[in-house]
Amino acid sequence: MLIRVAVITPEDFAPRITAHAEHFNDIKFTTYIYRNPMECETLVQQIQDCDVLLFAGPLPYYYGTRRSTRKPQLPSVYIPSDEYTLTLNLGHILLNREEGLRFLSVDTPKQMYLEQAVAEWQLDNSGWHVKDYSQIVDGEGTPFDPEDMIRFHRENFESGRSNLILTSVDYVYERLRLLDIPCINMIVPEKSIRETVARAAHFGQLMISENAQIAVGLAAINQLEEGGGTQPDAGIMLQQMLLDLGKETDASIQQLGLDQFIIYGTRGSIEQMTRNFTQMPAMGNMEDLFGVSISMGFGFGMTAKEAEAHARIGLFHARKQERNSSAFLVTHEKEIIGPLSANSKTFHLKSENRDLLHVAEQTGISVATVSKLSAFIKLRRENSFTATDLAEYLQLSRRSAERVLKKMVNHQFVVPVGEEQPYRQGRPRAVYRINF
Repeated sequence: MLIRVAVITPEDFAPRITAHAEHFNDIKFTTYIYRNPMECETLVQQIQDCDVLLFAGPLPYYYGTRRSTRKPQLPSVYIPSDEYTLTLNLGHILLNREEGLRFLSVDTPKQMYLEQAVAEWQLDNSGWHVKDYSQIVDGEGTPFDPEDMIRFHRENFESGRSNLILTSVDYVYERLRLLDIPCINMIVPEKSIRETVARAAHFGQLMISENAQIAVGLAAINQLEEGGGTQPDAGIMLQQMLLDLGKETDASIQQLGLDQFIIYGTRGSIEQMTRNFTQMPAMGNMEDLFGVSISMGFGFGMTAKEAEAHARIGLFHARKQERNSSAFLVTHEKEIIGPLSANSKTFHLKSENRDLLHVAEQTGISVATVSKLSAFIKLRRENSFTATDLAEYLQLSRRSAERVLKKMVNHQFVVPVGEEQPYRQGRPRAVYRINF
């Protein structure tokens, strides 16, 4: 089982990572070189035919995954630049550099890492100047700006505040060297590289194992209007489109009846068919041609029986999207994704969260619906909403959403907090807040 690892790294650091291939017989490395970590935002889009992304540090990882406009769907790991790395580097300077540690200019992903390393060595860091870029680690704090970082170190050196620079960014190191500023590029411990490669191998094995899971899809035709076309005509066209999809993704298609088809494949083939679970397979313009919509349910499982049971759950949810073609997917862990689109939502059929189970038990509402309510609030910036907001999120009629809210209000899990009137005429809308 060959694990294909894409290594995103500066050129001179690549051999230190790829040298570990000899310790893992089932790994194949392909390197993608950057000079400035900000280039990784577009570099990852060039990567093909791999199972795991391995980044040379937290900065390329940040730009390659969190900042990229088209986020990779593959598991990603990076070599850390943490307190262990800083402890090693401070020891190296203390033992090998005549400048010593008294007047140091340092950049690090998080200042806390440096403080922990200083505590380990029991050092006096009162003459140090430190710049971090914590936004890439915590999602908030100081953003990364390489030019500002270069300016920071240069001003510290030229003013005499610092006599040695310790940087964690290859690009900054190269620029400072051109300016003849005494500078050390942070040494990456071999242990950190080895452990990261091992994590990449582990994630790759999981990815390949997941892709080999059995997958079943169910496709059904729903009549929309009288005289808009015949079921047999729609069935023939749907069958042909599914057969074409099957050829592209190595899936098998069988007809169950006049208006229903079953798809057998693997998780990998369904992932390909749905573009990484972000869109429903193209079904042509069936609504206009035949006056029908298509509902699809996909299911994963360790057995064909389990996968088919999950596919039927997905089909059930797809058919609730009245007059619209849609598809839902149910994973082996009973997680529902759908309707499949760029903005699809995820919720769970089961839960081990005691709070959600308590709400479901008290109100008689399904755990899945309570889970959706919880996800709905997490997506919003404020815990207030109307029945219309909830109906749009749950893909229900407003009346159905109001029935759910009534049960929640009766048990004080949802409380009315006010009203809004978006239009001059008509009744005001009640505004609610979830209370669990």
